[in-house]
Amino acid sequence: MKHGRVYPGMSVRVISALLIAVGVLHFSLPVRSFAGQSDGVVEESCGEENVNGKKVLIAYDSKHGSTALVARQIADVLCICGYQVDISRARKVEDVTLYDAVVAGSPIYWAKFLPGTQLFLKNHEQTLATMPVALFALSTYVDEETGLVSDEVKGFFVDKELEKVPGINPVGEIGLLGGTFTLRTLFPVEAFSMKLENYSDSNYLNEEVVITWAQKLCVLFK
Repeated sequence: MKHGRVYPGMSVRVISALLIAVGVLHFSLPVRSFAGQSDGVVEESCGEENVNGKKVLIAYDSKHGSTALVARQIADVLCICGYQVDISRARKVEDVTLYDAVVAGSPIYWAKFLPGTQLFLKNHEQTLATMPVALFALSTYVDEETGLVSDEVKGFFVDKELEKVPGINPVGEIGLLGGTFTLRTLFPVEAFSMKLENYSDSNYLNEEVVITWAQKLCVLFK
């Protein structure tokens, strides 16, 4: 089994430092339109016509745009399933009690969630513990034979983030989703270290995998 941009014999510590899920938008946005928001908290919404549908918040943090794209793809599926969905940067969310369910996501960046998602989970832990919460993470630690993110990502990284918020028990499976890695989007010191490890640009975004995972949420959130 070969993993994307990770070399045999590397320690978990080294792998942790090198798994960066960042990137640019290579996929087109979903066909469904999203309504813009002006309150500075909710960035986009869909499913306004689903007047009897439950309300779902997708709270995410994104370094260079890939996670924002995935958040929109998840929202698209949920709205088609009959939900009302708001998308927001995690750090801007002040009140989650307005929603019936929450989806939180982040890329794995230097072996951790981005700070916005970390703070969101911590600040709202007490309320999130009482409602359905789904969690997804983007990573470039991918099995190149299957194109899927390695299950090891959950144990190495995601579980460690969940240990910080023990009150939150995600529903269903953690969404382990492919991300992107582009050297030109990194800070100079990051790009230099990646080049030393012979890293090159890679794109593991997989809309089909995202849609399949989001469709499971349609059932879990009922």
